[in-house]
Amino acid sequence: MKRYSVWIAILIFSLVIVGCVAAAPADEMMEEEGPKVLVVGTSQEPENVFVMWGSTRTGSDIMSFMWRKPISFGGDNQPFAEILESLPSQADGTWVVDEEAGTMQVTYNFRQGLKWSDGEEITVHDLAMAFEITSDPDYIYYSEAFPVESIEIVDDYTAILHYRGINLFPDQEVRTHVIPEHVYRPLWEEAKAKGGNVWENFGNMEQVSINPVVNGPFMASEWVPGSHIRLVRNPHFNVGEEPSIDEVLYRIIPDLNSLAVSVASGQVHLTDGWLSLEQANAMNSAPDVDPLFVPALWLEHATIQVNRPPLSDKYVRQAVLTAIDREAINEALFNGQQPPAHSWINSSHPAYNPDVRQYNYDPDEALRLLAEAGYTPNADGQLADSDGNLLEIPITTISGDRTREQVAALVQAQWQEIGITAEVNPVSARLLFSETLFDPPNFEGIAIWRWVFSARVEPRSWWYPGQPAAQLDQLFAEGNTWAENEQNKELIDMIDAELDQEKRYALLREQQAIWAEELPVLPIYWHVRVATVNTALQGYQPADQAMVGWNVEEWVLE
Repeated sequence: MKRYSVWIAILIFSLVIVGCVAAAPADEMMEEEGPKVLVVGTSQEPENVFVMWGSTRTGSDIMSFMWRKPISFGGDNQPFAEILESLPSQADGTWVVDEEAGTMQVTYNFRQGLKWSDGEEITVHDLAMAFEITSDPDYIYYSEAFPVESIEIVDDYTAILHYRGINLFPDQEVRTHVIPEHVYRPLWEEAKAKGGNVWENFGNMEQVSINPVVNGPFMASEWVPGSHIRLVRNPHFNVGEEPSIDEVLYRIIPDLNSLAVSVASGQVHLTDGWLSLEQANAMNSAPDVDPLFVPALWLEHATIQVNRPPLSDKYVRQAVLTAIDREAINEALFNGQQPPAHSWINSSHPAYNPDVRQYNYDPDEALRLLAEAGYTPNADGQLADSDGNLLEIPITTISGDRTREQVAALVQAQWQEIGITAEVNPVSARLLFSETLFDPPNFEGIAIWRWVFSARVEPRSWWYPGQPAAQLDQLFAEGNTWAENEQNKELIDMIDAELDQEKRYALLREQQAIWAEELPVLPIYWHVRVATVNTALQGYQPADQAMVGWNVEEWVLE
C-alpha cells in the first residue's frame, strides 16, 4: 500500500540525517581561551523574553537563565523556595484554609536584600505589579478563574495572597511572578494612555520584550534576529550563587539537521528538547557528546478548529484520529520510544485512566464514522458530503522541524488513503504561535505541536472553555459539543474543590473519559525529552518539571 512506501522513504531520509551527524568533523571544537561562553542550540526563535508573556519553548528556556520566581521546580521535580524564605505550609501558618467558607490565604515572605539587574531591591510590590498587569483582560493568558483573587501587601517583604477557592498547590504555584515595579509601572501607564490593546502597546516596548530588567543570573546583551541571542552576567544577581559561566549564547538554527551537525562537531554545548531520537542516538559516535533521554509530560497533539465543519463534528474528529496509525509512526520514526497518547494525562501518572476510549488504527472504522457524519467516497474515491464538498483538512506544522514534518507527511498519507484531502502547510514557529493559532477566522484544519503539562494535572487551565490554553485551541466558542459539555465543566469544578488526593484522581479519571470521547484535540504521542550535552559542560541537571537553566549557577564549563 502507498503508506508503506512513504514510511520507507522517510526512514531513508532519517538515515541520511543520521549519517550526516556521524560524519561531522571532530576538529571544529570551540576555542578554549577567553570568556567562558556556553553555546546553546535551538531551532526556534522566541517572540520575546518577558517572563509572563512567552508562548514558545525557546522563550521559556532562555528566560530560565534570566528570571527567578518566588517558587520554582528543581532537578528532583519538587518545588523549592527561590525568592521566598520558605514554601507556604499549613504547619507554619503561611497557608491557611477555611473549608467552611471555601477560601484560603497564603503568606509570601520574601528574602530581603535581593536585587534586580539595575541594582534596585526586589520587594512584594514587584509581585503585586506582576499580578496587576496579568489581571488585565488584554493579557493573552488572562483568566477570571486564576486561583489568586487578590494580593494584600503587609510590608515590603510580606504579602498575603487571597485565593478564590481552595487550591491544593500553593506550595507549587509557579505562575506567580515578580517584575520590577519601579521600571514597569511608568511603562504600563504609558501603554494604557495610548488606548487600544494595552498589552500590545506594552509588549511592543523594547525594555519589555527584548531587553527587560531581570533578577536571574544572566541578562540580555544582544539579539540578532535569525542568528543568536547573547546573555551576559547580571552584575547584581544575588538570588543564588554567582555563576562561573560568563555568557550564554543561544544560537538559532531552524534546520534540525544543521543543529545536529553543530552539536556533533562541538560548536554547540547543549540542546534540550529539539533533536530527534535518531539524531541523539547518532551522537554516540560523535566525540565529546552525551545524549540524554528524559521522560517528559510533553504531549504531541493536533490543535483542531472545532468551531466549524468538518471538525466541529466529534464523529469526524474520532474518525480522523482512527485513520492515523500512531503505533506505526512510533516504530518508524521513534524506534518505539514515543508511544501513542490516549489521554491528556500521561500513563505514568496515578490519575491516568487506562479505560478511556482508545482510537487504534482502523481505516474501515474511520470510514464508518465518516459515513455517519455524512462523508462518503465520490467517483474519484475522495470523501465528500451530499453537496459534493470534499472533506478537506489542512495540516499546519513547524517548518524546519524534521520530525514534525515527517509526522505531518505520514498523517497526510494515511488520511489520503481513505479519501481525505489533506495539504501540509509548514510555517515558522514564530508565525504559528504569534498569528496562526490566535486567528480564529483564518485557522483551518489542524496544527501539530506539543504541549508541556505539569505533574499537578490541573484541568481547568487546559480544558475548561474560556481558559488561556482552551482559548488557544479555540475551545471557548459556542456551537461545538466540547465547549457545551456541562459534565466536563462540573467535573473540573469538583476537581478544583477536592482536597483528598485519591478522590481528586477518581474525578480526573471521569473527566478523561469525557475528553477521550469528545477529542477537543487529537492526541498523537508522548515525547521523550532529548538533550545533548558536550562533555565540557558539567552540572546540567534536566528534569521534567524543571526549566533548563534552573541551576545554571552550579554549571561548570571546562
